[in-house]
Amino acid sequence: MYSFAELITSSGDYLRRFNGSEYPVCFQEFEARCEPLFSALDPGALARVAEELVAALTAQLDVLPKRERKLAAERDQRLFALFLSPAAARHSETAMAFAEELQKQWNRNHPKNSFLCGDYEKIMEGFDASFLGIPLKGFRTR
Repeated sequence: MYSFAELITSSGDYLRRFNGSEYPVCFQEFEARCEPLFSALDPGALARVAEELVAALTAQLDVLPKRERKLAAERDQRLFALFLSPAAARHSETAMAFAEELQKQWNRNHPKNSFLCGDYEKIMEGFDASFLGIPLKGFRTR
C-alpha cells in the first residue's frame, strides 16, 4: 500500500485534466486510489497522519529550487482542494475529519498556498454554463 504523500506526488496529471468533461473520470480514479488509505485511517491518529503528510510534502518542497517549489506547493494545494477533500467527504466522517485536520495543518505551514475543503457537487456546478451569472437551462459545458 502507498501513503498519502505518494498519492499526492503521483497525481499531478489529474490537474492537467481538470475540465468539465474529464474531471468526473479523473475524480473517480482518484477516489478509488484514496479508498484504501481512507479505510485504514485510525480516528485517534488523524492529527498525526495529517502532520506526517504535511511534513513529507514540505520536505519534498524544501529540496526544490524556489520556482519549482512554488509550483509544487500550488499543485499540492489544488490536489487537496479539488480531489482529496471532496473524496474524503464522500467516503466517511473519519476521512472528512482527516481532510479538515490536513487543511488546518497545511494552511498553518503554507499560508501562501492555503486551501478550503472542496465539495464535488459544488466543483461540478462550476462547469455549468451561464451568461452574466444567469444559468443557461439545458446547456452544460461538460
